[in-house]
Amino acid sequence: MTLSVTDRMDILDVITRADQAASSRDAAAYVRLFTEEAVLDGTQGRHAGRAALRDAVGPVWAAEGPVTLHLTLNPVVTALDSDSDDSPRASVQSTLLIIDPSPPITIRTAAAITQVLQREKGSWFIARRTVAAPGTAGR
Repeated sequence: MTLSVTDRMDILDVITRADQAASSRDAAAYVRLFTEEAVLDGTQGRHAGRAALRDAVGPVWAAEGPVTLHLTLNPVVTALDSDSDDSPRASVQSTLLIIDPSPPITIRTAAAITQVLQREKGSWFIARRTVAAPGTAGR
């Protein structure tokens, strides 16, 4: 399967919206970007389904401090084999920087992010998001 330019842009839009929702601490907007059965796993445990994701992100974001910005760097989008042309899938490998924007701007943490997205009813959603220490993605 190949991804169209429109698909690639839509996928990057989903990733950017996830960063914006995390930066603004909007759990409802964040989980709407995920499939119903999505899995978030990695350094903060494993959470499956939108309700579990909603419950998990609040404490994770609170641990970052009162104000942080989530920035995805160098996303690489790759088409994945799919069981159906009606539900294409893609993988996105990237680096996530979480920064404190207060002067002096500081990097709070960096992570290697692997996401699997799938298109459902004409829109792309995150089906799995894995957070790992930098340099360990894909291992």
